[in-house]
Amino acid sequence: MFANIAIIAATLLAASALVPQVVKLLRTGTPDGVSATWAAFGVVTNVAWAVYLISQALWLTLPAVVMVVTGYWVTFAVLRRLGAGIGSSIPLGAGWAITLAAIGALGGWTVLGTVLGFSYGVQVAPGVWTAYRTYRPIGISPGTWWIVLVEGLLWGYYGWYHGDAPLMIFAVVAAVASIAMLARYGATRRRLPDDELTAPAVA
Repeated sequence: MFANIAIIAATLLAASALVPQVVKLLRTGTPDGVSATWAAFGVVTNVAWAVYLISQALWLTLPAVVMVVTGYWVTFAVLRRLGAGIGSSIPLGAGWAITLAAIGALGGWTVLGTVLGFSYGVQVAPGVWTAYRTYRPIGISPGTWWIVLVEGLLWGYYGWYHGDAPLMIFAVVAAVASIAMLARYGATRRRLPDDELTAPAVA
């Protein structure tokens, strides 16, 4: 009973997770600290999750995954509109899609599911890397990463209840990534813009 409640809550959170990020990008007009490759990988990874979940007949999880795919696609489109560098993100996303397809074809559903459990780490790695390389990553939305953290814990419980290791692995990776992003945002949000640091002092 509680597992079903948890997955419904996780579905609602998944549907809304990227809304704060898209809203902040549109509101601030800056993609600083937000990776287009992260968004491209998000589309590919969650399409692969949808295929895997269909194979396991975990039907309650599908609405969330479809909404997440849409969310990452919209995020990528907004980043492109704002002039974020997307040149390498498209071929990298295509390469990731080919890799996951090959794993599924050669290893079967169990292997693909296990890889997908860890694949969230691959998906968020460009996002974490960009955030930590950006002096003042004001484009990051902490709201999105708080939602991902709670959502991941709910997916983890659902995976534990059904004995699904990939979902439990996803939960751990999502929690670690969320904490890393929230920590980076918290540590840099009070920094002055670069132009203020280099501006001459006024007598």
